[in-house]
Amino acid sequence: MITDNQVTCDQRIIDLLPHRPPMLLINKLVLVNEQQSCAQVIINQHSAFFSPNLGVPNWIGIEYMGQTAALIAGYQLENGIIGPHLGFLLGTRNYQAYSAYFTEGLCLNINCKEKASIGDGLATFDCSIESDNKCLAEATLTVFRKHTNTNERSHNKNINHES
Repeated sequence: MITDNQVTCDQRIIDLLPHRPPMLLINKLVLVNEQQSCAQVIINQHSAFFSPNLGVPNWIGIEYMGQTAALIAGYQLENGIIGPHLGFLLGTRNYQAYSAYFTEGLCLNINCKEKASIGDGLATFDCSIESDNKCLAEATLTVFRKHTNTNERSHNKNINHES
């Protein structure tokens, strides 16, 4: 368990994600495999973007979903299913949030399932945020994976030096 300013997260999340506090927003890994993941976020006064007497604005749910989807990519990379890459959230389709804030004391379960992948560059994920078996938000995320490799970086360095 990693602690930063009273916000905690599992070491396994640190192993799978490039995110670091204060922008590492998910706290606990519940499940991850090559096609789905589930993470938890505990909403409290130490949560990023928390407003006293309100909670965390619902639009932060998109980032909760994105980080939970990124766990799948981290798992796939760790297991040799995909190569090193940078992940970019291209879009969110049909984000529906059923309250304005995630209120203090809630334990959010963020669920992501890879819906489709196009080649090895694009992927879509069906995501939901639930608490006490009630859906608080849902969306479909589209992610672009830009592959990185040392040969490409070396080539780009050579081009920059020649200019």
